[in-house]
Amino acid sequence: MGTTGTALPPVTIVIEWENAIDVEDHWAGGAMAALQSELERVQPRMATKPNVAYLYDQGAVAAATIEAVIAAVAPRLRELCELELVPTPGLTYYKLKNFGAARAKTDLVVMLDSDAAPQPGWLENILKPFADPEIMAVGGFTVLGHEDLLSKTMALSWIFDLPSERNRTLARNKIHANNCAVRADFFRAHPFPDLPAFKKQCGFWLRDITQRGFKWVRTADAVTIHAPHPGFKFIAWRAWTAGLDRDFQAFHTVTPTRLGRLAYAFSFLASKVVRSWSRILRKGGEVGLPLWRRPFAMALALGYFALLFVAQLWSALTRSFEPLASRGDRPASVPAPRGA
Repeated sequence: MGTTGTALPPVTIVIEWENAIDVEDHWAGGAMAALQSELERVQPRMATKPNVAYLYDQGAVAAATIEAVIAAVAPRLRELCELELVPTPGLTYYKLKNFGAARAKTDLVVMLDSDAAPQPGWLENILKPFADPEIMAVGGFTVLGHEDLLSKTMALSWIFDLPSERNRTLARNKIHANNCAVRADFFRAHPFPDLPAFKKQCGFWLRDITQRGFKWVRTADAVTIHAPHPGFKFIAWRAWTAGLDRDFQAFHTVTPTRLGRLAYAFSFLASKVVRSWSRILRKGGEVGLPLWRRPFAMALALGYFALLFVAQLWSALTRSFEPLASRGDRPASVPAPRGA
């Protein structure tokens, strides 16, 4: 049952179905069920039903598969929102976000991952900062779900903070595309850039809009729980891609020289191993990691960052980049919505 309070503005919620293909089914189902629960809570305060668009690659998943998940875990979703399943063949993660925002008909757009479960109060709190007309974007607070040794290790070692680290989250100059909101017109003019990196677009986007003087905020009250990485093979792949991305980022934000990039790789390895080991030892209890298992978690964290380090070294030694301005990567083009 919803609570009374200030009316919430019309909003479009854009959700990619890319992550749902990779993670365990119960995480994607849980995320959809949590979204239904959140929409039930805010229903009495919505002047119009929110628009919810699930964007999927029809070459990778059938619409019937998503419909089956809706029927199984969120049967009221169609009552609570204007729901669309939108085929977007060939578009990857950030291009899906750009596409979804470009076709929105509301002034505000929220971006959510298909494997990220909104917690109570999420929608209200991610929209609240837009009461200030100068705010163009809002970043929420994403924490990593966990259920076994590997996922508990990554919850303590990964880029997301722990629930107890609200103040750290607020102080970080970051927005994650899995849990954020933007003004639609602003984002259409400043979409995520098209970069030769796997997961750094939102960081470069935030740096760009900050340098241009646009205002944004982060809130620790708009919480989602993101699915953990599905197994060791996936973790190894993420470590390798993260190393390539980190070197790309180092070239553009730290140093353009190969020697400098190599030195940065060693520095990054040391800082991440120290941070992860410290958190495993001090905060393992927050994710239910008993003392006797913490040495194993430390070994797993070391393995992850060692593989990332190797990929970063390989990239620094073999890959060359050009300044973004000369590449024409800023801003990126937005795929035209269907029917435009």
